[in-house]
Amino acid sequence: MFTMSTQNPFAAKREQLRTRTPMRCPICHGALTKVIIRDIGSLAPGTVWQVHAGECEEHGWFQTEVVKRPPREIFAVTRPFGAARRVVVDGHEYYAFSTVWSDLPGDEKRKKTDPLEEKFWEALPLK
Repeated sequence: MFTMSTQNPFAAKREQLRTRTPMRCPICHGALTKVIIRDIGSLAPGTVWQVHAGECEEHGWFQTEVVKRPPREIFAVTRPFGAARRVVVDGHEYYAFSTVWSDLPGDEKRKKTDPLEEKFWEALPLK
């Protein structure tokens, strides 16, 4: 595990390197490499607030934010935790890719759900 300070053994562990994420490349659906998960904190007891980032060898870096529920969108970024970037696929520009979670009806979204459930992280087909 990575800690904020190698000098202080009591420093909070903020980032997980070389780990796994349910996120896949939203374009080719391939596994991501160089995965980094950054714990942002907690909004309330028992909630998860994280940023997941990973690189697709062919399509570059992507990231998403997880706050208690699976992510609604996956963003193309310049680098982990960096600025959004434009991706052109078949002549269409994309900055974000909607996930299965964003397309669920409201009653399904209100059900108790594991925020890391892989089926909800899948990117919807490109239009």
